[in-house]
Amino acid sequence: MAYYQVGGTLQPNNPSYIERTADRELYEQLIAGNFCYVFNSRQMGKSSLQLRVKQRLESENYKCVLIDLSGIGNTGVTPQQWYYSLMQRLADELHLQPENLSHFWQEYKDLPPLMKLSYFFEKLLFKTITENIVIFIDEIDSVLSLEFPADDFFIFIRYCYNQRTSKPEYQRLTFVLLGVATPAKLIQDTERTPFNIGHAIQLTPFSLEDAKQFKEGLTSKVNNPIVSENIIKEVWKWTGGQPFLTQKLCQIIVDSRDEVPVDSKDLSVWTDKLVYDKIITNWEEKDNPQHFSKIRDRIRNHEESIVRILKLYLEILNNNNVNTDESIEQTELRLSGLVLAQDGKLKVYNRLYQKIFNSEWVAEMLADKRPYEEELLGWKSSKQDKDKLAWLLHGEKLKEAMLWSVDKILTIEDYQFLNASQESEIVKQESEIADKKSEIKKHKRFQLIFAGIATIASVATFAIGFQLKEKIQCIYTPYICEPTLFSEGQRSFLLGNGNYDLKLGVKEFTKGLESKQDSEKKDAYQKAVDFFRKAKDTDKADPEAEIYYNNALAQQSGNYVTLAVAVPINDISARKDLARETLRGVALAQSEFNEKNKKFRKPLLNIVIADDYGDEEYAKKVAQNLIKDNRVLGVIGHGPSSVSYAAVGDYDAAGLAMVSPISTSTLLSWKEFKYKNNVFYRTVPSDKEIGERLAKYTIKQNLKRIVVYYKKDDVSSESITGQFKKFFEDKQAGRSVILTRDIASSGLQTSYEAFQVFQNKADGVVFLPSLDLVSRIVEISHELKENKENLDRNLQLLAASSLYSTEIIRQGKDDIEGLVMTIPWFSGEPNAKDFANKACTIPEVRVSSRTAGSYDATKAFLQVISQLISQSKNPTRQGVLDNLKSVNLPATETSGYPLQFQNGERSQQSAVLAKVVRNNNQFKQKIESDRKYPCKSFEESGFHLELVE
Repeated sequence: MAYYQVGGTLQPNNPSYIERTADRELYEQLIAGNFCYVFNSRQMGKSSLQLRVKQRLESENYKCVLIDLSGIGNTGVTPQQWYYSLMQRLADELHLQPENLSHFWQEYKDLPPLMKLSYFFEKLLFKTITENIVIFIDEIDSVLSLEFPADDFFIFIRYCYNQRTSKPEYQRLTFVLLGVATPAKLIQDTERTPFNIGHAIQLTPFSLEDAKQFKEGLTSKVNNPIVSENIIKEVWKWTGGQPFLTQKLCQIIVDSRDEVPVDSKDLSVWTDKLVYDKIITNWEEKDNPQHFSKIRDRIRNHEESIVRILKLYLEILNNNNVNTDESIEQTELRLSGLVLAQDGKLKVYNRLYQKIFNSEWVAEMLADKRPYEEELLGWKSSKQDKDKLAWLLHGEKLKEAMLWSVDKILTIEDYQFLNASQESEIVKQESEIADKKSEIKKHKRFQLIFAGIATIASVATFAIGFQLKEKIQCIYTPYICEPTLFSEGQRSFLLGNGNYDLKLGVKEFTKGLESKQDSEKKDAYQKAVDFFRKAKDTDKADPEAEIYYNNALAQQSGNYVTLAVAVPINDISARKDLARETLRGVALAQSEFNEKNKKFRKPLLNIVIADDYGDEEYAKKVAQNLIKDNRVLGVIGHGPSSVSYAAVGDYDAAGLAMVSPISTSTLLSWKEFKYKNNVFYRTVPSDKEIGERLAKYTIKQNLKRIVVYYKKDDVSSESITGQFKKFFEDKQAGRSVILTRDIASSGLQTSYEAFQVFQNKADGVVFLPSLDLVSRIVEISHELKENKENLDRNLQLLAASSLYSTEIIRQGKDDIEGLVMTIPWFSGEPNAKDFANKACTIPEVRVSSRTAGSYDATKAFLQVISQLISQSKNPTRQGVLDNLKSVNLPATETSGYPLQFQNGERSQQSAVLAKVVRNNNQFKQKIESDRKYPCKSFEESGFHLELVE
């Protein structure tokens, strides 16, 4: 077993656990029955401390409970649900009978939550547990995100201590709170706060003497005790005794293949180089487990005070004497872990932070802030329209904001705010011109004045005229009003790791688009080709660079056809990996087509990438713009069914074909939607096939009583739910869906959901929502697993293809082991092997059903376009639409199955079933023997998907 542990909670017997004053102090205070709290920044050892003290107390016959409040949740949770979950966790940890809590809850259901909690202790807990009880409550800062005040909970802790004089049983109860917070943030009521009767436990950094205990872990690297001690000194010089970083740097030294220098000066130089190579240089790529990113994000998330926080930090960084106080800025800096208080002064915690979070980093953070931050916050917080108007930008401020936004990836709120500001500015200037004209009419006799005003008016009219002209252009010209949603190479959506060649390629491509002279245009496109080639070779996992490289070749040739692909790049969940998987399939098909056609001087393929944000409103904007671009012969996309459903009506009205590689809802079918031009096709099975496949497997497993979780009013979720019920339910066979629950409900409480599953004796749970609800699914799965002893048989978890992503494995891990899901295409199938090998060029590239579906969608369009060209016909939208129904591609030219359409639906391919399985030795050997395997297997966090049938 490794001596050092980088990240996570250290078990009490871990050899690298170092006792500090806090260990002794917390133990002694709890033995004395005192309320304690441990508040500090993350990764300082709070959880390890509580586990260590808990073990020691339990050895002395104490009953101890560890409750992590982050597991209860906060968004949409009511007081009743929160307190019920708290009591349930207490009951579970103390092994109370489940029915006791259920009966208690029913008996006192009419009482307010806090009184229920009090009764729970007095009428249930104290009567069942006779030993002393210590309750450790971790992540206490999560109460700050509750949608109701948490003051009552802290007042209850104070109440428990006050009751000791009149109710002796309360003398057996002690609380410990742990988290990243301050007492003042947690409760506003200074009179009834428990913190003024509690004891603060200070978690200090390791002293150099403390850190020397880490020498024991270096024995595999060096056998000289003097050298070992010198190594620890060098480590401490960089980390300042920060627990996580000290363990990490020690582990890096042990893992290093270099021989450790014996001379102390050489050792210092060697350690410094190792720190720069393994930690500081390109730190964001090496920050695993995350540490520095968490510090950065905590500061970044303080929108209202980030500028003041950063300026204060810069002052501390520059060694100015900053006295400690209780200001918001100082508090946040200390809770982030960046600085600590020492002798009444603030200082940067350690040398590593000084190098990573240096003055250049501060400058970048400040430069990246919106120049309209205050106005945007005011606009967002205003409820009335007239109040919102007061915050909008005008004149020079608006001009500055528009210039700043040119190369930025903006949020939906940014776009809404800037658009509202532009609309307001136009109205304002139109009003000013009208006033000027009225003034001129009143004073005609003053010719000189008139001449001056006329000049001003003409200038203003010109300015307004220009803006109005631009607004008119929006109606007829694509991409004018929403330029940041589209790119053929003139901007980057930052889908890769980012490299300078991509930036230079974008610059030259834009120059080529804007150049009037053929020679300049040709020269610019050639440079763009060269830069994009370097960019795609540097970052092979970035399909955007490959698409732009092919686009530059197409634009340079002057002989090309255009398709568009619509993907959710900057969706609210920021899952760019899903967009990458889709674009990977398009890029592969485009490269094959262009490579082949270039040899015969046939038209090449140009791709317009469109970002629909995974949002219905933005999908319509994307559709309306693509329709205006007469070059676009067809659209590959969109993603989720709800997004496709929002856009497809516009495509149908314009007769623009759309082939979706992802959307499965039956509501999009020709039968259900009632199209005018039948523009919708898809390369994935519909919810009808997926629902039937899932139902048949459920029946085969002899499952009778199913609980379904879906997302209400979601096109895809309601569609698949209806289809599953249709094929599964059979009263005569005793099969039924006993509960159908809206997993997106703000009032949903995961612990109660688990209770409902057990109470109704379900033998299966089927998750049928959208991918944005993965965290809810994981929470419910966790509750089910934690309480599985309440079931007579194993509970089978199932899911639809909408959840097919590494995200569910990454978040779920143990909790979703054994989950079976339907997948439109799976790399583990024999038919899929050849395409997976072709698409899986490097381990970092994920090859999923989205990759396969988008590849097939692009190939379908290209077969039609190629046929039209071979018939000496100029490809048109109508020609493409008329011929899509006749597509006939053999399996050798697709992702593994023949491609034909029948009424817009793909024939000859059905969904497959795959199970979440823990990695075993056989799988690990497979990975080691085939470096490409991880990118084809959907391996993640120690688990992978395995074909079921």
